[in-house]
Amino acid sequence: MPVSVAVIGECMLELTRAKNFVEGVKNPMAMNYGGDTINTSVYLARNKVDVSYVTALGDDINSDWLVDEWKNEGVDCSLVTRMPNSVPGMYMINVADDGERSFLYWRKRSPASRLFDEPGHSERLFQSLGKHEYLYLSGISLAILPLKSRARLFSLLEKYRVQGGKIVFDGNYRPNLWVSVDEARENYIRMYKMTDIALSTLEDEAMMFDYRSAEHAMQAIRNYGVPEVVVKMGSDGCLVNDGDQIRSVDAIVVRPVDTTAAGDSFNAGYLSARLRGNSVVEACSVGHQLASQVIQHQGAIITK
Repeated sequence: MPVSVAVIGECMLELTRAKNFVEGVKNPMAMNYGGDTINTSVYLARNKVDVSYVTALGDDINSDWLVDEWKNEGVDCSLVTRMPNSVPGMYMINVADDGERSFLYWRKRSPASRLFDEPGHSERLFQSLGKHEYLYLSGISLAILPLKSRARLFSLLEKYRVQGGKIVFDGNYRPNLWVSVDEARENYIRMYKMTDIALSTLEDEAMMFDYRSAEHAMQAIRNYGVPEVVVKMGSDGCLVNDGDQIRSVDAIVVRPVDTTAAGDSFNAGYLSARLRGNSVVEACSVGHQLASQVIQHQGAIITK
């Protein structure tokens, strides 16, 4: 039987200055979409994983377009909530002359941030999620939620796990989305205590917890009771625990064009391989392979 994964998170509209000249338009903009969890969802679907995206959108034409795009990628959208009189969050990418990217965001009170505001809707949504063997979410999935909604999500995740579901957590840390580092630490620790597979990044974990090394981060996360931990280190590869043994898996070194979604695509490659029965070391190699392809192209979602 195929294993199914539900991914909880936020996708936003992405604006960039168009490269192609448009006559009569001073600053033409190109629109796409992006977000850590939707990136992983698309690459899971391309790796033949049965994946459902769990988010909230508005009732506008751009929300219609997003759903159509995801369906075309093979992502199930039956659990996408549509909120009246709302529009998706949005961000704009600015690229400096030296190639460095900066971002402007319009996401306050986005539909995705209100997904778990209403208790009855949240309960019904999680009843539908019971058919999925795995739930996947990230640190951003947590950070965008108001306090009461985040507490409600934690309670529902605990129930899901008690009923036999497995949780995959990508510790994607964005400091500006949290009130303080102390708040982030508290929520990450609570999340790790109910996580079955942790896909962490050394840089993020070190910012929050002052870990001195990947080995330090690995041991700390395992001490919270997480049975399977990956610590990603960018071009230095990753660490993964194979039972009690810690293994190092080299990255595939290429000249990057755009490192957007490197971690998101690694996660999709790793998880898809694990669901096919590959070992943790083999899964890391698959993750590195996919990430190495993605970073040789512009944008988070490369062409098929």
